[in-house]
Amino acid sequence: MKSAIHMLLAATAIGVAMYGPAVAQEAPTAPEGSAQEATLPPPTAGDVRTDAGPVSGIEQGGMMAYLGIPYAAPPVGDLRWRPPQPPEPWTATRKGTTFASDCAQNSDLGVFGRAGGTEDCLYLNVFAAQGARPDAKRPVLVWLHGGSLWVGSGRDYDASKLAVEGGAIVVTVNYRLGLFGLFAHPAIDDEGHDFANYGFMDQQAALDWVQRNIERFGGDPGNVTISGESSGGTAVLGHVASPRSAGKFQHAIAMSGGAVALSPGNFGAPFDLADARASGSAFAAAVGCTERSADCMRALPTKRILDEQTPFLINQMIIDGTTFPERPSEAFKSGRFNRVTLINGNTRNEGTFFTAFRESLVGTTLTESDYASAMSVYFRKLTPKVVEAYPLKDYANPTDIYATAVTDYLFACSGLAMTRWASQYMPVYAYEFSDGTAPSYIAQTTFPLLSAHTFELSYLFPGFHGGDGTTVKLNSLQERLSKAMVTYWTQASGMAERGDEWPRYDPARDNVMELVQPAPKSRDQAFRIAHKCDFWDASGAY
Repeated sequence: MKSAIHMLLAATAIGVAMYGPAVAQEAPTAPEGSAQEATLPPPTAGDVRTDAGPVSGIEQGGMMAYLGIPYAAPPVGDLRWRPPQPPEPWTATRKGTTFASDCAQNSDLGVFGRAGGTEDCLYLNVFAAQGARPDAKRPVLVWLHGGSLWVGSGRDYDASKLAVEGGAIVVTVNYRLGLFGLFAHPAIDDEGHDFANYGFMDQQAALDWVQRNIERFGGDPGNVTISGESSGGTAVLGHVASPRSAGKFQHAIAMSGGAVALSPGNFGAPFDLADARASGSAFAAAVGCTERSADCMRALPTKRILDEQTPFLINQMIIDGTTFPERPSEAFKSGRFNRVTLINGNTRNEGTFFTAFRESLVGTTLTESDYASAMSVYFRKLTPKVVEAYPLKDYANPTDIYATAVTDYLFACSGLAMTRWASQYMPVYAYEFSDGTAPSYIAQTTFPLLSAHTFELSYLFPGFHGGDGTTVKLNSLQERLSKAMVTYWTQASGMAERGDEWPRYDPARDNVMELVQPAPKSRDQAFRIAHKCDFWDASGAY
């Protein structure tokens, strides 16, 4: 989906153009049991020997953290805009005591990560409760960070609760962002390698690394859950749909990734390859690389690309014919996707996040005279229908309409459609995070934020603060809900045994688990009615 942040920027008219997706390729993997691995010296106590070399860790909050482990070679120089390659093996123990660099990004929006970083960024982090034995076979949770496929970092997420209380081996991943991660241009695409969806290829390479190495950290490669929020949730649904991700995981938890369902021409939908190539060609012209374009663009300094990329950013997967042979929505409808256990959901008030940023950036609140034009940025040709379906008389003010309609369109009903389609073929469990008291890290607004986009993250990752440095602890009731969520997220393999506690999604019931204080509860039909999903199902949005 077009990242939440990028959609906000477009909606607030700060001139960020969005272009479409391109094609990707499967990352090569290092062979198991290679000669290099066989000649490695034995690791010392506390070290873990990966297939590329030994790493040490650091004790951190009741867990062992192994930070900055390379899962692919630095994608620099001639490797820029190529599929990820295996990292260079090493023999001396690599100190895994500090995080590696964030991937290059040019905007700090106070939500996912900070501006800066480098192209040498394909590293992951492994977290395990102290005392986890190599033969422990613990469940594995791979976290794909959000940030619009534009910003963010794996280091922004404190995995201690999931690792210590949840008993999982947690892996957080950095992957290429912005134009480094999503870029298509004929001169590069015709080189004979997979192309366009480089950030998604990085994620697949990290999942391959997990399959080869996670058992050495005490994890079970046969019990891997991938999870992510916002664009990370979109990525999760993309991997469920991608044939290139087959066999790399067994369970998936998609958080606020519903926009992947949207159809062509609708705001937030995946991009067609032709549109992505047009964007790439326009970028090449803007930086003076119309001749020998591939060599010219690979020679550009990182900063030049960051300085120039904003009008050409792609913030959604590209339908390239390989990594994504078809739109995920079509794959889910037809059954052409990877069979896993899927948990899919959103927060009840996603849209207040975007409304808050609009208010902050534009400096004004919506009025009766301008709310329809503001909504047209999101809803395009659907705007007249949406204005009719969300009449002013039914809402407290235009801001309430804006936030509610954005929630229903980009997340709630589009996500429920993906749930409904997938449920024909495999176990799917639907949820909505509905704790309206969730801690906020956003500056004071003129309206209540309630359970806004990203606000559930602090229930899984202690103190998540959206990058602004302000942490807010959970109270006792919030901690109770957090404990339940940690159990669900780390024990996805046990969903079938939960029975009445969290029943499998049934289209006839339209049952959605409400993650709310004092305890989660499943409700039939309430979600569909609250979010006007009958309207959206008939609207042509997906």
